[in-house]
Amino acid sequence: MASNFTASLPSLPPPELGPRDSLLPFLADHHLPYLVPAVFYWLISFVFHFIDTRGFFSKYKLHTSAEDLTKNRASRRDVIKFALIQQAAQCVLGYLMADDGEQFMSSEHAVALWAKKLRAIEILFLKCVHSAGLTMPWVIHRATASEPASPTVARQDLFGSFVGHSSQLTLDEYRAVMPFSQAESLLAKAIYWALFPLGQYILAMVLADTFQYFTHRAFHVNKWLYKHVHSMHHDIYVPFAYGAFYNHPLETIPIDGIGFPFCLSLAGLNNRQAALFGAIWTFKTVVDHCGYDFPYNPCNIVCPNSVLFHDLHHQTWGMKYNFSVYGAFWDWVMGTRWSPQDSNAQTKYRKGRAHAEVTVAKARSRAHCSELSVGESSAVSIKA
Repeated sequence: MASNFTASLPSLPPPELGPRDSLLPFLADHHLPYLVPAVFYWLISFVFHFIDTRGFFSKYKLHTSAEDLTKNRASRRDVIKFALIQQAAQCVLGYLMADDGEQFMSSEHAVALWAKKLRAIEILFLKCVHSAGLTMPWVIHRATASEPASPTVARQDLFGSFVGHSSQLTLDEYRAVMPFSQAESLLAKAIYWALFPLGQYILAMVLADTFQYFTHRAFHVNKWLYKHVHSMHHDIYVPFAYGAFYNHPLETIPIDGIGFPFCLSLAGLNNRQAALFGAIWTFKTVVDHCGYDFPYNPCNIVCPNSVLFHDLHHQTWGMKYNFSVYGAFWDWVMGTRWSPQDSNAQTKYRKGRAHAEVTVAKARSRAHCSELSVGESSAVSIKA
């Protein structure tokens, strides 16, 4: 009987499998996954750089000017240079790995496929009711607490209102060949356009965050990897926006250039979806390094106190904690989560600020004011 039901499902529109028009008339879609995040990175970084240099929103700034002057080992010029090198490497890899042969079926056919699956679920439900020795009149009676109509008469019942057409009260009289109802079509569209893509994005986030957590932690646990590769990123103890991509090429290529796109591919993201996910991921990464803890930060939805969470990791005393890049799940599971609002963490932050102020005061007393002006953006080496 199951095969009869499957064969009698409504026919679908032709699939019309083929490429689709590019989202942008001047750029093919397969270039979007590596170009959109790169452009997005500098746009967001410029906004935060403008805020930083103009002294706006200083009450939300995490670190003082003294800390900026005394802690960072990398100048902002070097950071920009290496960030550009990293993005150039990512773009080359992205170009070589780009999928320019994507094929898509028509949206009408895809929606109809989901509607067909929903119809199959409805039929399975009716079969289960029938196999249990129940009849649709009995089901309707139990659901509505009213007497059912004659089993031989079609009526707009509780089940029929869900599927949007007059269903028969007995299994044999239920016709699977009826056109898809409005309810089935609407739910199928919701699945195709929203629910299924949302599931893909959640899967991509889980895969990417898992990959990033364990590779990031490995770069800290392995002494050689940290000393020769990852320590470069930690030359920035007082983070700023465009320092997010200040990484060694041996870290950039395997993690950001190969591993991250592979995670998105496993989640089934197409080029446009990958570009959007990359833009969201870039936004999260840049904001986490911006140095400002703004209220109503959308990144806090997936990681509470997102900026503070990652800022703690950049401190000399917090490098063995908070390895996660997107959420805090793996840090919680693996016991490496340290809340930035913990009293011990706050005490260390206060000591760090006080030490920076003392260091700057000593340097100024030695007539080095020209090197250590508060407005200077590059880091300097100061001997106590």
